Amino acid sequence: MRRQWSLSVTALLITSLSAVTAQPPKAPAEGKWIIPLTVDATATPRPALKYRLLPELRELQTGNQIQAFYKCFFEQNYLFHNKESTDNQQKWMDAPLKELAGVKELVGYGGTAAKQANYAARLDAVDWQITNQAKAEGVYLLLPDVQQMRSLATVLKVRVRGEIARGEFDNAIQTLQTMFALGRIFNDHPTLIGHLVGIAITSSALAEVEEFVQEPGAPNLFWALTDLPTPFIDLRKGSQGEKLLVSKEFEILGKGTSVEDRELKALLKRFDPLVGLSNGGKFDMKPSVWYAVRAEDKAEVTAARDRLSKLNPKPAELDKFSTLQTILADDFSQYEVDLDEFVKWSNLPFWQLPADFATQKRAAGPFGELLPAWYKVMLAKVRLQQHFALIVVGESIRAYAAVNSGKLPGSLDAVKLPLPVDPVTGKPFAYEVKDDKAVLSATPPADQIKNPAHNRVYEITIRK
Repeated sequence: MRRQWSLSVTALLITSLSAVTAQPPKAPAEGKWIIPLTVDATATPRPALKYRLLPELRELQTGNQIQAFYKCFFEQNYLFHNKESTDNQQKWMDAPLKELAGVKELVGYGGTAAKQANYAARLDAVDWQITNQAKAEGVYLLLPDVQQMRSLATVLKVRVRGEIARGEFDNAIQTLQTMFALGRIFNDHPTLIGHLVGIAITSSALAEVEEFVQEPGAPNLFWALTDLPTPFIDLRKGSQGEKLLVSKEFEILGKGTSVEDRELKALLKRFDPLVGLSNGGKFDMKPSVWYAVRAEDKAEVTAARDRLSKLNPKPAELDKFSTLQTILADDFSQYEVDLDEFVKWSNLPFWQLPADFATQKRAAGPFGELLPAWYKVMLAKVRLQQHFALIVVGESIRAYAAVNSGKLPGSLDAVKLPLPVDPVTGKPFAYEVKDDKAVLSATPPADQIKNPAHNRVYEITIRK
């Protein structure tokens, strides 16, 4: 996978990665996923952390998880790339869980690749070892391993579905730990693409937790889920990676010293096709033309120099800039300002985002076209947080029923456990008891009301 410009690639991944997550049992209706969960009334375990969804320290060995995960593919080309094999994987992912219990091929599915993945998940370090490459290659950084990790997640998903179907809860917990560890390594990936893949893999693991908790005799995972890092993918490395990748290509514009026009024109020759890649060629003219036109406009040059002078404490240097450098440096500076205006909100609660975050204006120039689709990235992040929180609350309802003769709580206030709020609103999830079902609803972002991915509803029935 060639990482060419964040705007287009990120938008494409956000769209395509929705396909790797498991689909809820019912098709969406009226913009909602209605997910029926029939569960046992089951108390939280003692010790509380008898089960964990990431390997704990006492299980870890010294080593780099990334390199160890790569080894999963060395002797398993058929498993990951043969059409018959991948068709079977899709079939087993789509099949109802009850049909998988007797499928012999699923016993120990994944063989040595899954065994290696379990080993990799229990190493103590994560080092992608691509920062130096990113600095050297900029937007041409290759990411072939990202796609491979998605293939590994599929194999693990098939394996855990078989274990859940057979009631092998301890084995399923181990495989879920490996899936969550695989998703978690992307928290340290220095690209937004990596973060989005990590979100997709983790969402796929959560879909299997939904299946796990419905099996008769399944342990309660309230504290196991509560103990996981929040947020699971925090966007810090990826947001810094955006600056690193772009600054590599345009570092001469950020130095604040004069540059000859021949260097600038050589830069623009490389810039022209890249902007075309970033937005599907929708920008109204080539960057080289756009900058040349404005470099001939005295009013545009004066306005650009004024903006630069507010950011640059050495106005004497600006006087040495040609008109072309002034226009270029101004557009690049506005790109960096605008990027920070998006990034600064990345790790605040979603409900604190400004009301106009999704529609904030970008700089009018070509660099504005290179800004990531940051709001969509934030939507992906909060969707994962919301999915986690919903399952935690669902497990708390199982725990309440266990000590109240199988009855559902009349309200979430009756549950005497520390419940997460809806990360979209910062308020408790919507909850009601209707026809002997607990109806637990997420609140979608205002502009996602008809998007079922952001509109999950659990209908929880306690098994009698």
